[in-house]
Amino acid sequence: MTTEYCGENSTLEALSKAERECVCRHRQRLSTKTGHEVSIEEALSDWLENYAEAWRAQRQAHMLAMQRKEILRHKWIESEKAQRDLGSAAVLDWIEKHAARWRDWYETECEFSEAS
Repeated sequence: MTTEYCGENSTLEALSKAERECVCRHRQRLSTKTGHEVSIEEALSDWLENYAEAWRAQRQAHMLAMQRKEILRHKWIESEKAQRDLGSAAVLDWIEKHAARWRDWYETECEFSEAS
């Protein structure tokens, strides 16, 4: 689902892509629950008030767990190549070479299914 479905809203546009998609799904759920079409403004307001903080915390925890897994994988691969445990040097290597690109990937490509 894309935010085009939701329409234009300046507050909505200030959110990340993942947050906007979450608000759109929330709008659909609210519309189904209430039995009438809920505006994007109503859905956004309800989501920000009741769900955003928990969703953001869950997403951050998910992102950190995935990132940690990638760092450990990189550390293992590089240590195997070097035939010794590279420890924090491999971690710093991943941060320097891959962290920014990985976070960009996570923000644009990684699906995160929330509980709300």
